[in-house]
Amino acid sequence: MNQLTKRLLISLVFISIAIAAIFFMPHWFFFLVIEAFILLGLNEFFSLAEQKGLIIHRGFGLFFGAILPFSGYSSMQPTVLLMVCVALFIFLFHRRSPDRTITSVSVSVFGIIYVSWFFSYLIKIKLLPEGSAWVFYTLLLVKAGDAAAYFIGKKFGKTKLLEHVSPKKSMEGAVGQMLATILLSVCSGVYLNVSVIHLLILGVLVGALSLLGDLAESLIKRDAGVKDSGAIPGLGGMLDIMDSLLFTVPCVYFYLTVILGLEKL
Repeated sequence: MNQLTKRLLISLVFISIAIAAIFFMPHWFFFLVIEAFILLGLNEFFSLAEQKGLIIHRGFGLFFGAILPFSGYSSMQPTVLLMVCVALFIFLFHRRSPDRTITSVSVSVFGIIYVSWFFSYLIKIKLLPEGSAWVFYTLLLVKAGDAAAYFIGKKFGKTKLLEHVSPKKSMEGAVGQMLATILLSVCSGVYLNVSVIHLLILGVLVGALSLLGDLAESLIKRDAGVKDSGAIPGLGGMLDIMDSLLFTVPCVYFYLTVILGLEKL
């Protein structure tokens, strides 16, 4: 079985789980799927940090990473993050040496924000009016854009985008990703009661941020000296699956609530 076949088969499994969780299963199932993604992705992030020789308190980080999504049902994320910082310092007081305290705290807190907080905004989107449709919209645009970048880049890619960050990404693939995202966003007007102007703006934002999210994770992997964040056949790791969503999901939520004025049900 070649790499592309593995990629397509595993992607089909994830797509099936996503569709079931968004539209057909109770909300607690959707929440558990988000929790599973967060914990697996955060665990991979901590592993990447350890590749650099950083001291990571994995159990502590995963515990608070699991708690943070619960605050998606309120506006308490900043409060939870304050609790994380205070608790982490208290936890570190027992160490006999303060060596590498700065990096330990910084990387642990950043991982919780980067993976757990950002991705948990999918829960907040789900709780908005027509939330299921908006979650589907966000995942569809990001993952279809990823697929367009992969296939167009593989077929036509000649000009390197940022070779020192991600050697395989091309300008042609990035353009294909952006165009596919914008087109799908505009076409999403068939199931979303939103004007074409807003869908066009969202398409541009999602396309740009998903590309930046992909490059950001590539930069982290490059620093850690690894090709993939995990060992999922054809897809790399859970963090590789999530990367292009991490910057996009909070942006979509803020656009829906601030610009479109949607409020939690």
